[in-house]
Amino acid sequence: MTSPLVLGRGQNAPWPDAGVLVEVVGTAAAECDVSVLLVDQAQRAASSDDLVFYNQPSAPGATLEAGTPARVRLDLDALPARVHAVLCLVSVDPDRPTLGALPPLTAVLRGGDGSVRARFPLVDLTSERAVVTVEVYRRGAGWKVRAVGQGYDGGLAQAVTAHGVEVDDADDHATPVSSAPAAATASPTTPHTAATPAPATPRAAPPTSAAAPRPVHAAAPTGPTPPPPPGTSAGERLLRQSSAILEDAARSTAALRSAVAYADRRRDDALAALVADPSTRGGPGQQSAAAQAEREHADLVARARERHDADLRQLAAELADHERRLPAAMAPWTAAAWRGWRPSPVPAPGVRVGDLHVEEVPTLRFPMLLGLPLSQPLWVDSASGTDAATVSAVRALVARLLAAYPVGGLDVLVVDLTGGLAPSLTALAQPGSRAMSTPAATSVAAAGAVLDGLVRRVDLVQMARSAGAMDALGGDDAHRLLVVHDFPTAFDDAAVGRVRYLVDEGPSAGVQVLLTGAQSPVHEGSPLVTTLFRESVRLPVEPDDHLADAWTHTQWRYTPDLGPDDASVVDGVLRAAATDLR
Repeated sequence: MTSPLVLGRGQNAPWPDAGVLVEVVGTAAAECDVSVLLVDQAQRAASSDDLVFYNQPSAPGATLEAGTPARVRLDLDALPARVHAVLCLVSVDPDRPTLGALPPLTAVLRGGDGSVRARFPLVDLTSERAVVTVEVYRRGAGWKVRAVGQGYDGGLAQAVTAHGVEVDDADDHATPVSSAPAAATASPTTPHTAATPAPATPRAAPPTSAAAPRPVHAAAPTGPTPPPPPGTSAGERLLRQSSAILEDAARSTAALRSAVAYADRRRDDALAALVADPSTRGGPGQQSAAAQAEREHADLVARARERHDADLRQLAAELADHERRLPAAMAPWTAAAWRGWRPSPVPAPGVRVGDLHVEEVPTLRFPMLLGLPLSQPLWVDSASGTDAATVSAVRALVARLLAAYPVGGLDVLVVDLTGGLAPSLTALAQPGSRAMSTPAATSVAAAGAVLDGLVRRVDLVQMARSAGAMDALGGDDAHRLLVVHDFPTAFDDAAVGRVRYLVDEGPSAGVQVLLTGAQSPVHEGSPLVTTLFRESVRLPVEPDDHLADAWTHTQWRYTPDLGPDDASVVDGVLRAAATDLR
């Protein structure tokens, strides 16, 4: 019989069963309450009906069972399609000792046959009154479990509020009344962020009242419509899976760093205590105790690295299979999808703009994928590289973006007032090109005409949409890609203002923007340009660590996509996109 997995904070594992029984055990289990939240991909509950606790013991696919130890039974097949994950929580009442003051607790996960499959000891708790113990979440067509350990000093009320259930604290009993408006969903990586890695157990300030919630069934959910459920399209599932793999890697890395930091603190505290105690200072007892502290430190670190290595082996296998299924626009240049590439009639949901890795594992590279159409401008930051590297990066990006659309689905408009980029895209500039209908603008007048034309296009699409008369566009539903090289050289304030307009209003009208330029002291004098830079997804042409994930704020090392080693591959893609050589 296989021994149960012992999960460390952040660790995940596949879950093959359709059923899960989650229970919290320990001598203090009777003092605790167990509950679950059904959440979407943004970790938001749709309404208070998605909270299962002692006053509301069931929801589709989740049932709270009476008795000690407290436990929740999940039927994964019965969960609504909109539910991306189930968060399992343990909490104590406001008048009880904190979880850190209680004897140790353990979250136990049993399979459909009742056997114990995994355990998660809840260690290092202090002032928390509620903790998300484990998360059961969708991964492709299957499910996985993750040890979370995210704590809330404000108890269950604070925990459910953090996941979108509004709490009415007008009386002594906080009441969930609806799903709170969701914050903007963070992308897998946040541009221009140099955040310190977050602790494994973040705790926010307690709310006004931390009393137990009561459900109000008549409440209607507020806020934006939840994202579509898994399975909308094969391409979108691939994009979500990539984000999920990256999230698992981020959480596993954060767990490793947290465990190593804990081991360091424990060893340092032990050594400091030895030095502070006159009875042990300088004697053989100190040397023996110091050696024991070092051995315990090494053992804790080794166990943390073993868990991390196990996670990475699983992620590497998952990533290899994932990469094989990516369409060309999202795949590495060495992938089979690029061999003899021809345009596809089916658009890709995203585009690859580089690779990501963490310093602990430089050999395991994760794709950095952005959904299409681009909601933010891309800024190829040439400050640290050569002009040749910038041109290579732009060529690769343009080729990938064209590969993401059917022939004629994307019209590329180039503004190149310094003359450094246009020659590299001559494969697009053919008579009758279906990918570049307008020659590259190399003069101020021509650049103005391109910008004016795009502004008119955005205005026309917006008017047609508001009037319900999209047919007035004459069947022209192609997206536009504006590429501005060496921005804002030779651009006056009016031209910069038009670019700003296209960045703000363009995405909803199918206009996407790709800029190249350096964030130099000269640009610092223009607030508009500086703002554009800060709001863009920055893509430097040399490896950089300016990206942080949205889950643990772990910094990632970004490696740019400068195209394949064989430059003729990109030329072939550009020619095929321009002339439809199917």
